[in-house]
Amino acid sequence: MSETNGGDSGLAAATFTGTDDSTVSTDARIVLVNVIGIENVTQDFKDKVMQVAERLGMNPNYLMAVMSFETGGKFSPGVKSLSGSGATGLIQFMPATAKALGTTTAALAQMTAEEQLDYVEKYLRPYRNRMKTVEDAYMAVLYPAAIGKGADHVLFRKGTKVYQQNAGLDINRDGVITVGEAAAKVRARLGAAPVSTGEVLRRGVKGPEVGKLQDELIDLGYLRPEQKASGPNSFGPLTEGALKRFQRDNQLGETGVYDEATQQAVRQLNEGVRRGGEGDVVTGLQLRLVNLSYLTLADLGGGRGKFGPRTEAALKTFQMQHGLQPSGALNDATYRALLSSSPTPPAPVASPDPTRIDTVLPESGRGYTTYNREPNGADQYGRAATIRNIQTLGEEWAVLHPAGPRLQFGDISRRGGGPFPPHSAHKNGNEVDIRPLTNNGREEATNIHSPSYSHELTKELAQLVRRLFPTARVFFNDKQLIKAGLTAPLGGHDNHLHVGFRG
Repeated sequence: MSETNGGDSGLAAATFTGTDDSTVSTDARIVLVNVIGIENVTQDFKDKVMQVAERLGMNPNYLMAVMSFETGGKFSPGVKSLSGSGATGLIQFMPATAKALGTTTAALAQMTAEEQLDYVEKYLRPYRNRMKTVEDAYMAVLYPAAIGKGADHVLFRKGTKVYQQNAGLDINRDGVITVGEAAAKVRARLGAAPVSTGEVLRRGVKGPEVGKLQDELIDLGYLRPEQKASGPNSFGPLTEGALKRFQRDNQLGETGVYDEATQQAVRQLNEGVRRGGEGDVVTGLQLRLVNLSYLTLADLGGGRGKFGPRTEAALKTFQMQHGLQPSGALNDATYRALLSSSPTPPAPVASPDPTRIDTVLPESGRGYTTYNREPNGADQYGRAATIRNIQTLGEEWAVLHPAGPRLQFGDISRRGGGPFPPHSAHKNGNEVDIRPLTNNGREEATNIHSPSYSHELTKELAQLVRRLFPTARVFFNDKQLIKAGLTAPLGGHDNHLHVGFRG
């Protein structure tokens, strides 16, 4: 593959062999991914790596990963092996190797990183156009005879001295060290998932990275092993169709191109999507749970694409009902189960107008209830984001106090906003009244002068609001809370906290 432009990325017309052995021309784009230690190199170094990789006919990220591994992420031309072997520099040149290249390890250590790249290229030149995978690139440094043999090729067997010296590489402890095992830590330098190569794949491309994409699509339930077998390592119509279905299900552009956004989605699933995660994959999960009636669109509120407590609870319920470990995290097994349970793709949900005051707070939910509620919640309308914030308060309170008492929410706004007598505020869908907590465990009215008032629990509530929503305004007349900076005084606020979210 050829890449002609310097810098962090480039486009070049590249030629690949099609599924019928005809020539297919396409555009291949390779970007430098954030390998471990990339912050330690200059832009000049990155530019030169792109140029060296082009001349060697390899993905520049493979070269970056090897150098990251060999230098411990330092990318230092003078770094030396801790083993005492005398190995030095970006690919740990041995003294004999340096001599064969017309230099010495001492001289290499005095070069700049950019200068030493010339010797890296000189060493790798005999393997030009053969380093098709990151494993091949590492084998060129470690064991050149294994280049092109594949990840399953056995390098060392138990009972030999060389196996004993490298026993730590035998990941599955089966007595053999394969190319894949030896290069596993190098591939990990590319990112959390084995697909972070920086290479955009599309129909017509052939090669090992296409095979890895096909394996991912098999694991996720979009491609069958026999379909891969009909065109292994070849990006044909079956792979393209499977990828389009994956993109559609995860709210991505249905292009059939394995681009950066799609690679990121696959990385998320490989790592496990869990509480705190955000993005298109989370939106796809939520909408599939809506399809299966484990969530409602109202549950999502302003939290679409954000993996919060409600999404976690719904996913755990789905997992328990389908014989899966109720981890609350989306992994391959759960993803396949969701796919088979809800084969109809989740429809995209248009983003609501964030200023509209047309979302009503449900009468009760996890960790909360409502009080003095008017029929149909006429006094509890708010912006979608505000309603979600209120629900989040309840959910987080339930984590802290699973046995109760629940929070009690009162007036918010009228539908559409505007005047809300006798309130001077509550017009813009961003405010909510919350009752202070009692010391008797009852969910009832109290105030700062009542024997039933719990300063400690109410303080905990105010602290929770501040932690979750640092910019919120909180009015309440408990003098100790005011002194602590948790609330501000305001007439008429002895019996409720007024929380105003920034909208």
